[in-house]
Amino acid sequence: MRKLLTLGILILLLSCQEVKKQPEKFTVTFNKNIETYFLAEILSINHIKTYKQWEEYKLKTCKSYQPIVDKALTAFDNLTQNKIAIETAKLHDTLISFGYGNDAMMEVLLEQPEFDLLQRPSDFKFSQTHLKGNKKKILENIISNYLQVLYNFYHTENIDDFFKKNTYFYNGAIHEVQTHIPKGFTDAIEKYYGDSREKYVVLVSPMMIWPIENNEGRGIGPTVQKDGKKNVYEIMSPYVQIPINSTKKKYDQFGFDYQPRARVLTIHEFGHSFVNSELENYHKQIDNSSRLFTKKLEKKMNSKGIQTWNVYVIESLVRLGEIRIAEIQKDKERADYLRNYHTNLEHFIFLPQLEEKIIEFENDRKKYPMWKDFIPELLNVFENGTPEFINEKLK
Repeated sequence: MRKLLTLGILILLLSCQEVKKQPEKFTVTFNKNIETYFLAEILSINHIKTYKQWEEYKLKTCKSYQPIVDKALTAFDNLTQNKIAIETAKLHDTLISFGYGNDAMMEVLLEQPEFDLLQRPSDFKFSQTHLKGNKKKILENIISNYLQVLYNFYHTENIDDFFKKNTYFYNGAIHEVQTHIPKGFTDAIEKYYGDSREKYVVLVSPMMIWPIENNEGRGIGPTVQKDGKKNVYEIMSPYVQIPINSTKKKYDQFGFDYQPRARVLTIHEFGHSFVNSELENYHKQIDNSSRLFTKKLEKKMNSKGIQTWNVYVIESLVRLGEIRIAEIQKDKERADYLRNYHTNLEHFIFLPQLEEKIIEFENDRKKYPMWKDFIPELLNVFENGTPEFINEKLK
């Protein structure tokens, strides 16, 4: 009897203990380094030389419906002739001359401690790049020097005070995104790809300028590796227009309150972390089907910034993942929306065949434990296509 009583007490004690929860892999926040850099870009536009008209158009358009951009111009317009504006313009032109865009700076900035921690940026070194020898060293030095200029700008002009004054706006943007992201999607991503990441972080960026049409926004998906662990990010521009009201002290909308775009951008950009690096070893096989990048398809893709067959293949496979992840989560409505949107509106016309093929992978995970094991089979779908099929679909 005593033994039974002791056992019962032990069970009761164990049941009352707090169950340790696994840390949440997914978070939504903003990053001061990223926002400071986009502020510097806004100030630099008068000085840039490459794609100047496009940058001028972006600013002219976005300042009319992005409140943080409007607030930043009011607060810092006197700095358009400042060193930070001139140096950021030089960096912009230099990156393009080396074959990069400003997306290359995102990983660089995320590798550094946030500027408010009073730790000066360390020298930058490429972990991987197409550049070789002296060109690589030159660009590394340019970026390292620029990081110091940006850090000094942050502290000299007290940029942190701007973020503090607009905390409510950034918190509002974060809340809008959090509201629309499906719970458990990181588990579904890892189940589908058979791989994992340490953290998945959405960074709202009300300061990033990108023209908004039909609730389209820009997403940038850098991966930062530290101590052998990968953290993946989705840096998200606004995709809802918020009319500027100079008499309104506070806003009740923040530019991210549109569920379809929030979900597409988030899961899409995280998908790139699993797809892009794995396709690096398949350039030759992808080139075998490059004849499919017909003039008609190229014209359709230009407006999306997709200028090569290799990128089209990558984007097709990432979108395939979005659809299958929705199916794993038993979200039939989302899966059907993505099928129609990506296939019929965005013209990734191989998705029906790719989805039919990927079922083989999903039904035999013993043979294909990881998505990357099935890549050759997916690429065969493209190789079996014809230019005539492409042009017929695009009529």
